[in-house]
Amino acid sequence: MALAGASVTFANQVLLQAFDAIPMLYLILSVLSGVSLVFIFKLYQRFNVHTFQAIVVNYVVCILVGLAFPGGTDVLQAGVFQKSWALHALVLGAIFIGAFYLIALSTQKVGVTATSVAAKISLVIPVLFSLLVLQNSVKEYSVVNYVGMGLALVAIVLSSVRPGSGVGKPSARLLSFALPFIIFLSSGFADSLINYVNEYHLQAHEASQFTMLTFTASAVLGLVVLLYQLFTGSTSFRAKSIWAGIALGVPNYFSIFFLIMALSAFGNDGAFLYPVNNMGIIMAGALGAVMIFGERLSAINLLGLSLAVLALVLLSYQELAANLF
Repeated sequence: MALAGASVTFANQVLLQAFDAIPMLYLILSVLSGVSLVFIFKLYQRFNVHTFQAIVVNYVVCILVGLAFPGGTDVLQAGVFQKSWALHALVLGAIFIGAFYLIALSTQKVGVTATSVAAKISLVIPVLFSLLVLQNSVKEYSVVNYVGMGLALVAIVLSSVRPGSGVGKPSARLLSFALPFIIFLSSGFADSLINYVNEYHLQAHEASQFTMLTFTASAVLGLVVLLYQLFTGSTSFRAKSIWAGIALGVPNYFSIFFLIMALSAFGNDGAFLYPVNNMGIIMAGALGAVMIFGERLSAINLLGLSLAVLALVLLSYQELAANLF
């Protein structure tokens, strides 16, 4: 058993060292794991999964996945709460489970499009936070970059809009506005908090510990709420929630882990990373929506995707020029 454990630890260390040599790999894996979450929520609706139960199981799975990484078991030590980032991780954990449930609810009640707009347009908050508060950009942003940032926002809206959105009863229109707006604020605040912690408190080797404590806070809070619901008889546990939670938990853990590692790999330049990451998720999401769920893109959606490509070029033309020429 000890030999097997040592082998797993060594393999994980080799894997992490390999990732360190390829910074773009962190970004690609962050995009792939992030876009899979929205698709999984869509499948929850199709297979009649109890969303909150699956989300709670998902965070337990996140903890188990984290334990397999070097340093993951350190979160079980009392000393972890003495870290300067411990309180931030607990706050982030509460935000995560609340925002995660709202994203799932919005996906199922309002629609994937409105939810995608809210979640991805929230990049405005961490980008401005990185530029104006942290002031940690590794490059000087030009007018071209800012034009790209503006086009990115336009592209997000155009690529997500669907005919007839927001039409219906007043209560439905209010819901279609309230849920995405709350998601916009919570997602933007969470990303900004990650950027802040990564800048002032977190060391590179503590990424797995921070992620673990964050997910532990989400899991504990979720379990308390779920146990209360089961005790009061307001719900009954469904076995299907276990499998649904496992399917969600693995990419959810890595979506945060790879985001943190990508931030470190790119000099914690959130003003560059968040637009590229979110636009990548939008493009991958649009492709997956067409191929997996059979969604049809309108001319406005195609225009939005075209602007997304242009925005990516304008946002990162310095990096592209440095690497291609």
